[in-house]
Amino acid sequence: MYQAIAIVALAVFLAAPPAAVAAPIDGKWVASMTMPGPGGAERTLEFTFDLKSEGDRLTGTVTMSGPRGERTFEIMDGKLEGNKFSFATMQRWREGAQVKMLWQGTVEGDELRGEQRREGGERSFPFTAKRQ
Repeated sequence: MYQAIAIVALAVFLAAPPAAVAAPIDGKWVASMTMPGPGGAERTLEFTFDLKSEGDRLTGTVTMSGPRGERTFEIMDGKLEGNKFSFATMQRWREGAQVKMLWQGTVEGDELRGEQRREGGERSFPFTAKRQ
């Protein structure tokens, strides 16, 4: 009798849909990144990532605060694979040129560790973001 109850309970548990649980990357993250500025001087930019995952798809925004104020960019082509993530943003540079920025990294507990680079560029810039 107890075996039958245990088997039925196990079958019900296995047949039930999984509970909706936020992925480890979901939420707001804050990072700073040091980059070369005009005339070779370094400048520090602040980034806020607002991320949402759906399966292996990553969406959200990246808000950058720097010398030209605050700008927000939509995430495109966002992907998750285990604890690895990647996405792109389109940014408007001087003279109105559109530049695709590529972001990739890993989720490590309450930190995102990764790098950003311009599409076609060779140089990348590391960042570490902390969960807010």
